[in-house]
Amino acid sequence: MAKGFGPKKTPQTTKRQKAQWDSIQEETRFHLFFQLFKAFSESPRNFQTVDRLVETNPDRLDKHFDRGLREVNLLLEANQEQLDEHFVKVLRYHSSAILSEAPPAGKKGIAARLMMLSYCIHEFEKGNEANNLEIAIAGYEIAVTVLTYEAFPEQWAACQNSLGNAYHRRFKGDRAENLERSIACCQNALKVLTRESRPRMWAEIQKNLAIAYGNRIRGDRLENAELARIACCTAMEVYTREAMPEALAQLQNNLGLIYRDRICGDKAENLEQAIACYQNALLFRTREEFPKLWAMTQMNLASAYRHRIHGDRVENIEKAIAANLEALQVYTQDEFPADWAGVQTNLGNAYVHRRKGDPNENLEMAIAAHQAALQIFNQDEFPREWAMAQMNLGKCYFMVESHEKAIACYRLALTVCTPTAFPFECSGAGETLGKIGFAIKDWKLAIEGYGIAIEAVETSRTWATSEFRRQEILAEAIDIYANIVQAYINNKQLDKALEYVERSRSKRLVDLMASNDLYSSAEIPAEIQQYLQDFERLQQQIDKERGRNQPSNDFDNSKLDNSRAALAAYNQTIADLEAEKLLIWEQLRRLDPVLAGQIRVNPLKFPSIQKLIDKPTTAIISFYTTVRDTLIFVVRQNEITLQSCADLGFEALHGSILQNWLGQYVNDKDSWKEELVGMLAEIAKQLNLNDLILWHLEGISELIIVPHFALHQIPFAALPIGDNRYLGDKFLIRYAPSCQVLEFCHQRPPLGNNLNCGTIEDATGDLPCASFEGEQLAVLYSIPDNQRLKGRHQATVSNYRELAQTVQILHSSHHAQSRFDNPLESTLILGDGCITLGQLMTPAWRLPQLSDVFLSCCETGLSITEITGDILTFSTAFLSAGARSVISTLWAVDDLATALFSIFYYQEWQQGKNRPEATRQAQVKLRSLTG
Repeated sequence: MAKGFGPKKTPQTTKRQKAQWDSIQEETRFHLFFQLFKAFSESPRNFQTVDRLVETNPDRLDKHFDRGLREVNLLLEANQEQLDEHFVKVLRYHSSAILSEAPPAGKKGIAARLMMLSYCIHEFEKGNEANNLEIAIAGYEIAVTVLTYEAFPEQWAACQNSLGNAYHRRFKGDRAENLERSIACCQNALKVLTRESRPRMWAEIQKNLAIAYGNRIRGDRLENAELARIACCTAMEVYTREAMPEALAQLQNNLGLIYRDRICGDKAENLEQAIACYQNALLFRTREEFPKLWAMTQMNLASAYRHRIHGDRVENIEKAIAANLEALQVYTQDEFPADWAGVQTNLGNAYVHRRKGDPNENLEMAIAAHQAALQIFNQDEFPREWAMAQMNLGKCYFMVESHEKAIACYRLALTVCTPTAFPFECSGAGETLGKIGFAIKDWKLAIEGYGIAIEAVETSRTWATSEFRRQEILAEAIDIYANIVQAYINNKQLDKALEYVERSRSKRLVDLMASNDLYSSAEIPAEIQQYLQDFERLQQQIDKERGRNQPSNDFDNSKLDNSRAALAAYNQTIADLEAEKLLIWEQLRRLDPVLAGQIRVNPLKFPSIQKLIDKPTTAIISFYTTVRDTLIFVVRQNEITLQSCADLGFEALHGSILQNWLGQYVNDKDSWKEELVGMLAEIAKQLNLNDLILWHLEGISELIIVPHFALHQIPFAALPIGDNRYLGDKFLIRYAPSCQVLEFCHQRPPLGNNLNCGTIEDATGDLPCASFEGEQLAVLYSIPDNQRLKGRHQATVSNYRELAQTVQILHSSHHAQSRFDNPLESTLILGDGCITLGQLMTPAWRLPQLSDVFLSCCETGLSITEITGDILTFSTAFLSAGARSVISTLWAVDDLATALFSIFYYQEWQQGKNRPEATRQAQVKLRSLTG
């Protein structure tokens, strides 16, 4: 039918005329469908062959090209303009009708022929590819209504594989959903077709699965890339250069794409692997024999050279340009418009980075190339490619300082690359828009861009089911949070700046607390219970191994001095057991209701932060360090102010604390003790504490301090403020990992006034002051003996857990040890083994009735804080388990001093003082004893 024939689109065109036109279209397509189906049905050879393949060799169904299939291709070529949405309707309707009228014995042959017809249209290279794929998908979907898993499992699997291939190539519909369907279809096929039964088909499914995972939008980008790489390498175990060189070359090309974009591993080495893969593919994909595939591989090779790290950078860019120009010899705009546009995009990106020639001319050529790509890549047919071309063009405009054009390009790109549709690309586009805002001092624009980027980052983090990967995603984006904080400050919006400070920190702990709340009213699933049992079993093995390595049943008191620090025996066996535990921990976290359910905990808004302040004399002091400065937000009930410590950036403050404070503590405790006073004075000076007090804290008597990174390890109460006074003398002090964690604690239901107290005392029999401490607390609070775990035989792991589940106040007075190398393996040392920090953070430790925990042990608040602001200590672990308040220690504490401090604290608390006031009075009393 001639192009342009049909009803004229005028206002007079009626619904009836349109219906008549549609009827004509469908009638002509029915004739084509009938001819195509007849090409299979009238050939006895075809009919018999198809039925035989259905029964004996279904993996050849979609590749059995005989006379009928050749006739189908001729018909398709002659009628390609009829392969449109009308043909999809015709195929669905009439195929269903034919099947419904066929006798049961004939249905499988009809479905198999329909499957072969669909494959022919699927692979037909002419006409509109998007329409061809829609027709093929419709045919496959109808075929599997007959070729079901139950009745014809192998035929069903072959059709699932074809569907998987069609879905990942599909243009129409939601791209993310198409890729999920592709993955599901491939996984369905692998339920039936194994490497042993159908090696070639199995390898083809793995190949399709690799492509789908490589392009996947949902889920974690790193995990998807690794799944793609594994599937590709698995398929290559079957394909050989001698037997299947074309298939092997395709796999090499696909593997090159995976290595080029791979996140984990060494970036430079991954790119070398990608280049090697493309070069291997080109050994078979020659221009003479496979011109289109050769051009595709040249284009991919060009991209790898553009990103290459090894070798001469200038020469690599020239190689990239040369390879793209080679590809254009085949990919012409008329014959392969989409591929031609893809090469133009590659060329534009190469010219941007070119160092040879005139820089201005290179940028002009880059702009021209990206504009050429946009002649083909339109938003309707190629939404992602169009958006990427807009981003590339925007980058060029930004480089030549055409800011308005750059902004327009990025905003257009973000209409397609949304936080949920293409989160990785969205994050990049939003971040660049934010950078443009900073460059032109347009803070609203910067906020707009960075805000979009953060939404995309948090979507990616939510989709990641691995806790460690979630932390990586956040760490990679930490500068985006810092930039939006600064943009809001520059825009005089301190409340919004603080919201994003809070939004960036302690997300893992917030997830754990949210999970605990979800678990608190439900039974633990059987699968999780099994993992918990395995976790406990490994810990018991570690305890036994440690016991074998101890010279006797008692600790060596000479090594411990008079502190409550523990010396844990450590060897390769224990290291291996800990590695096994880490794998189980990761599985437990994957099954966590927050991670597995991809739940995002809503961040706090500023009004909610202010509600955490219960008195007008209380202020929240939130520290936040960027690359350049340290910011101190002061929040009162009715206002927020900011003190900036200029040039006290991350390295100057936190690097110093890590090296001079924690480094000395670990390597030379004697020197650390000698220099402790001087180091605290230096930190107070760096933070300008006196200015903070003078200008921001008038009328304030209590501080809720939210530290950042290494400041979590600093005892703020001991920071000097002049006149032989300390911060703790002027203010009552509380600490919180984040305001959101504090809100979780506030939202836990009240427990009343009649609180039961339980103690764990001197679990290893070598801390006499800990025993005395326990006796005094028992007298103060009338603690019955059955709630006192005394010595090695009573203070066991099982008894500790039972006590923690029954009392509201838990006092632990025994050895403990922090592990900087592996915080989850930090331990509370008990009579028959250990309780690790990792155990406390599992669903096995749900303690919703727990009010207060006093950890009168060494290093229970000590850890190296991650760049994300997350801190893993026993104090945060007990908060995660359900406690409202925890008192912990920042270093190895003296047995006598700790016992006295604990007694003083409980005496003050019993007299009606609140926790911060009781803490301060206990500190004052202890200082008065030591002078």
